[in-house]
Amino acid sequence: MLLWVDMCCGAHGAASSAEFSRHCQVRPTDQQHLWAALSLASNADVICFDFEHPDMSCLKFMTDTKARFPSVPIIMLMSQQSADVVLWALRTRIFDVLLKPLTARDVLRCVQRLSPVLEARRTQSTRANATGAEAIPDETRYHARRSSRGKLDGVLGYIEKNYAQPISEQEVAKECGLSPFEFSRAFRAAHGITFRDYLSECRLVQSKRLLGIAQVSVSDVAAMAGFNDPSYFARLFRKRTGSSPSAYRASLLTLKGAGTAGLVEADSEATG
Repeated sequence: MLLWVDMCCGAHGAASSAEFSRHCQVRPTDQQHLWAALSLASNADVICFDFEHPDMSCLKFMTDTKARFPSVPIIMLMSQQSADVVLWALRTRIFDVLLKPLTARDVLRCVQRLSPVLEARRTQSTRANATGAEAIPDETRYHARRSSRGKLDGVLGYIEKNYAQPISEQEVAKECGLSPFEFSRAFRAAHGITFRDYLSECRLVQSKRLLGIAQVSVSDVAAMAGFNDPSYFARLFRKRTGSSPSAYRASLLTLKGAGTAGLVEADSEATG
């Protein structure tokens, strides 16, 4: 069951929740009653926070919810993309951030990614949230000056384009006109996460996408995502997701097959 928390006074919420209701039971709630619902509903698997533009108090509530219910995956919907908020969500272990308006493909992909995580959650004991509280992004408080980030412009885009290749922090620092020490401090100050950790998270995101392609071996997935050592990739993947790459793939392909079968059946009924 998915608990739907409307944080935007109903604007576009019905359409978004309707997309998820095609795949799972959706139960509406609000900020005031969410924790009680989580405590009472033993079958509450996922939380979805539906925002227009999240502010500091909203993100603080999400942080508190994650700390109180660390094993429950959280999905976050927004109407406008924000690099700072997405990075905050990554560090806070928010499961996924989706932009509205949602498409059927967006929701299906999210549900497919959730399947192995929920399966692992059901077979494991509740674990404490080891990440700690993350700083709320400045832009949810006010539009702070970004002058200290000037020399880092383009670094995230560079990672997105070159994650599959060996990326040296020293080389990137040189391109930014900074020493390795200066770059390391500036990157962490700007994004709240180390350069190496951000690069690893980016590669893990790509590996999850590649695991959905049955013809690509797990070792090839590791290499294509930028991990030179398949053993290290497998350890890191299990640490971040709670399941092995092979188990994640099996659950993903099973769900994908079920989703495809459902679409075929629906098409047959529509044309029959």
